[in-house]
Order: sequence, then C-alpha cells, then structure tokens
Amino acid sequence: MERQKLLSVLFSFIFCTSGLFAQQTGVVDYPTLGIRFTIPDGWKGAESGEVFLMGSDTQPGLVILMTHQESQIQNLKAQAEAGLVDEGISLQKAGDFEKVGAEGIGAEFSGNIQGTQAKAYIAAVVNPFGTGVTVVAATDVPNYSSLYKQLAKEIAGSLQFSQPKEPPVTEEWRQTLQGAKLTYLDSYSSSGFDSYGGYSDHEEILLCGTRFTFYKNSRMSIDTGGAYASSLDKSNNAGNWTVTTNASGVPLLRLQYDNGDVSDFELEYKETKTYLNGYRYFRTYDHGECR
Repeated sequence: MERQKLLSVLFSFIFCTSGLFAQQTGVVDYPTLGIRFTIPDGWKGAESGEVFLMGSDTQPGLVILMTHQESQIQNLKAQAEAGLVDEGISLQKAGDFEKVGAEGIGAEFSGNIQGTQAKAYIAAVVNPFGTGVTVVAATDVPNYSSLYKQLAKEIAGSLQFSQPKEPPVTEEWRQTLQGAKLTYLDSYSSSGFDSYGGYSDHEEILLCGTRFTFYKNSRMSIDTGGAYASSLDKSNNAGNWTVTTNASGVPLLRLQYDNGDVSDFELEYKETKTYLNGYRYFRTYDHGECR
C-alpha cells in the first residue's frame, strides 16, 4: 500500500465505476506489515501498486489506504495543515481535527482533483509497531456527505496492528548485500553529419555494516554544429540501509538518508544477476572500501 505521487493516477478513478477494479471483501491482512483492516459492507477493494483501493457499486467516489512512517500525532497534524498537493490534485484542510480511535486524527478536506471540485475526509492512524495508515474517502462536491466521514472513520477504527512478520527472503537479501557495492552503468551516443548527442549514467551504492554511501554521476551533451549544450548531475549521500518488504512480500532495499529522505528499491535476482527496480546492477565484493 505511501506514495503520494500515485494519487495523480489513482484519483482519476474517483468519478468512474469502481467495479472495474474492486474484488476483495471482508478482512484484509498484511502480516509482513502487521496491519489488518475490514472493508465495510457494500464496498469492495483491491491492491493497486502501493495503495489499497475501495469502491462501491452504488456509492460514487473512492477510498484509498496508504501507509506512512510517522509515529507522532503532531507530525501528522503538520502534514495535514500543509495540505495534499500533487500533479492534478490540490486539497486543503477544511475542518477541525477530530480524534479517530486511540491513536489517530481526522479532518475534512476540499479542493480540486483532476479539474473537478472535490471533498474528502482523511484519517491518519499511528501504528505502535511501525508503519501507520492513512485513509482517504473522497468524491466530487455534489455527492459528498457525512457518509464519507463515517466511512473513513469506520475503516480507521477497524485497523489492527501487530508486530510485522518478516519473510525468510528478507534475511537472505541482507546477508547477500552485506559488504556489496551495487553499480549501475548506462550510456548512449549518436552522431551524424556535423552533430552529436549522448548521455551517461553512473550510480554506486556501497553497503557496509548498517551504513551506505550513494554516488551518482549523470552527464548529457548535445552538439548540433551551430549550438552546444551539456549538463552534469552529481550527488554523494549517506545514511542507514536495511532490507524490508512491501505489502505483497516483495523484498525492498531501503535507504534512509541522513537528511531524512527514504528511497526503496525492489530487489530481484534472476539468471545470476541482481536487479533494483527492474534495472541491472553489478554486485561486487572485492572493492576494499568497507572498513
């Protein structure tokens, strides 16, 4: 199920027939996250990427469940005050905060979604074991009613949290990646009469103990004979790393940067090769850079 950028795509379904994707009813369980919740009567749901969607054959709108990593109610309030703004989406808090369950808050939001005036009730709940959940119940303004507030609160109230159960593949990947350097290389060039263009990408992720360093160098150049342009993007960051899983049990390399940012890479091993987010990375151990 926490990737706010996905909302731009997901909210395009809000005013469509939800039966196109809805399948599951009753209790939904994610043991690797330690999260359980119940889909309300009359609604159906399905996982879509990193969120869980619910729809009804009789009620307009959509319910979206997303995960978050906040452990403090005050941080959730600060994020809510800033609003929910993304490509095609602008929702601002339009009501007072309300207590939702023992460890949650909720409020009404209003604004614009994909060019349509919309309202939503958003509830966010803290998980004492780690990954929390945000529930968004939204529809267009003419169809909005107290039903969506009740809906979000009912789903938030059904949340049950427990210690996440880690699949064996997680520890296997931790051992495999310990001390490894992951290197990604890509380049392209083309030339013609009096013209040239090309780029090169070079990334390195060094995993030593619980720490990592991330290096990136991207270069692009274009020469048309009469004009020349080039760009260079370099970065060098560090932080802590671990291997975890997403809601579907897919192993993830998680980089938690010292500045607070977090990056997740889906891990895959096929034909003796290592892939991160579908891209081939060379894995080496004879680099001599771990002390």
